[in-house]
This record gives sequence, structure tokens and C-alpha cells, in this order.
Amino acid sequence: MSSIDEAGLQPPYPLHSSIKDKLDPAYVTFYNAHIVDKQQVHLQPVSASRTSGILIPGGGPKLPVGKTEDIQIQRKQTEGSDVSIRVFTPEGERPVDGWPVMVYYHGGGWVLGNIETENTVCTNLCKRARCVVISVDYRLAPEDPYPAAVHDSWEALLWLQSTGFSLLNLNPSKVAIGGSSAGGNLAATMCHKALSSPSLVPKFKRQLLIVPVTDNTASPSSTPSWKENEFSPALPAEKMMWYRRHYLPDEKTWAEPEASPLLYEDGWGEQPKALVVVGELDVLRSEGQEYAEKLKRNGVEADLKVMKGMPHPFLAMDGVLQQGRDTITFMIEALKEGFA
Repeated sequence: MSSIDEAGLQPPYPLHSSIKDKLDPAYVTFYNAHIVDKQQVHLQPVSASRTSGILIPGGGPKLPVGKTEDIQIQRKQTEGSDVSIRVFTPEGERPVDGWPVMVYYHGGGWVLGNIETENTVCTNLCKRARCVVISVDYRLAPEDPYPAAVHDSWEALLWLQSTGFSLLNLNPSKVAIGGSSAGGNLAATMCHKALSSPSLVPKFKRQLLIVPVTDNTASPSSTPSWKENEFSPALPAEKMMWYRRHYLPDEKTWAEPEASPLLYEDGWGEQPKALVVVGELDVLRSEGQEYAEKLKRNGVEADLKVMKGMPHPFLAMDGVLQQGRDTITFMIEALKEGFA
């Protein structure tokens, strides 16, 4: 791949001719007003994109919750520094049998994002689904490539089972897991990984996978949506490859199930009921659809929703896109059903 200096690319970046007429008009309007003149992540140093936890403009406000607390958890099985988590607790009186709990992993291509990134989503889930939400601040590539994020995600579950349920007054029979993009990848991986250690981690009632990465072997030559949406804004194929090469610098690991959960060979019939939401114009659409279909083929209920006219980041643009707001509502409905 060309270096930044060699490429010499600078904004503005008008919408590509292959995609611009397919995009929802609300996205096009916002893109042309607020994004077209910004440098693209994969064309600048990683540090330049880490100036805040906000990955893209257009997000809605955080909602008030009863309590927000950051906790450092000690590792049980893997090496590294303590893992940071943020705990959102609802307002009001705790249920007699304890709060339901949702474990959430943020997006950012395993390279960007932090504990601040998806607080809007987390506070919506906390307040509107009346559950504790635990957001995991996993380590990022390229400083800590695969499997560091998997290890940190797993350690959060070990802590929840051993310590978190009692410490936070949670209901161990009402647990869900989910995430967006790279976080959806981690959540899906955790659901499979949990099958090998059922006594050590919670049993999940629901998994919420929003624009998830499920196949890190996908490419424009092998995957329909990668070809159709190769030049889609926000996450063109070249940018997705930039993320992948940072997180998975050894190509031999791309097909490992803990990097590509679509490629797990077994355990599909034991997966929790799923909500899978994808963007019609996202390079990741096909692998999300395939993941939902594989669950269904193995007898697991999977509610697949394809958001028409949407590129990758609509969840994080809930302040300006109805599809983002709708997706948060879908997530809340799934949690309410799972915790009923």
C-alpha cells in the first residue's frame, strides 16, 4: 500500500460515482456539509485520528443514567495491563433479582475508539432497556495487534462471572452481549468462545451485532458487498484493509475463527438469539448477512435488518440519520425481549 506521502491525497473527497446515487439523501447532505473536506483515516497517521473518542460527526446526545463508573479489572488468564471497563447503571430502584446486564464492545476497526466512543449507544441501552451496560476498553492495534482485543474482551467476561455479578448487583440469568463493527466481531467471537468454558463466563440471552466484521478473509474478488460497495464512503474497501492489516499483520491469522467468527466450524446451534443489523451500502453487508443466515440454518433465531441507502457508520450518526435512531431502538427492543 502506498505511504501517505507517496499517495499525496488530500480532501475534498466527493462521493464516488459508483455509489453516490444509491445513498440515502440525508446521508449525502450531511456528508457534503461536514465530511467531504476531512482527511480520511487511512490516509493519515493513526495518531491523527485518535484526538478524541468521536470517530465520525453526527452522533446524538448521551442520555442521563443513574451512575457511570470506571473500573480497572485484573486479568485471570491472559497477560497485559488491567482492563478498563465503564459501567452505566440505570436511574431508579434496582429489581429484586438484580439488574439485567449488557456487555458492549465499541467499534473503530480495532485501531480507533476508546471508552468514550459509543457512550450515546450505551446510555440509550441503559436508560431505555433498564439494564446495566458494561463497555470494554480493549487494547488497540497497531501497538497491540490480534489477539490482544480478544484477550481483553474475554477477561471482561471472566470478571463479570467471578466478581461483577455480585459487585454490581446484577442478575446472572439476564445477560446480553453485543457491539458495532470491530466490536461486533469481538462480541460474536465471545459467544463462540464461551462454549468452551461455560462455567467461567455468563450465558447470553441475546447477541446484538451491528455492522459486524465476521470474515477477515473477505475482499472485492470474493465477497459481493465488497465489490458492490468498494468505494462506499466512511468504509471503502481500501480503508477496511488498512484496519485489517493493523489488527492482523500476519495474513496467516486472517482465517482464524477468533479473527473471523463466520469461519467457526461448530457450535452454531448453541449460539444465543441474535439481532444483526447491516448497511445496504457497507462493504461488510454480505458477511453480516451470511452470519445471520448461518445462525438460522442451525436453528438459532436471527433477526436480520438491512438499512437501505446506508453506508457503514449509521449507528454512530443517530443525531442526523433516522436509520441510526431506528437501530438503537431495535437494540433496545431485543434487550427488553431477552430480559423479559
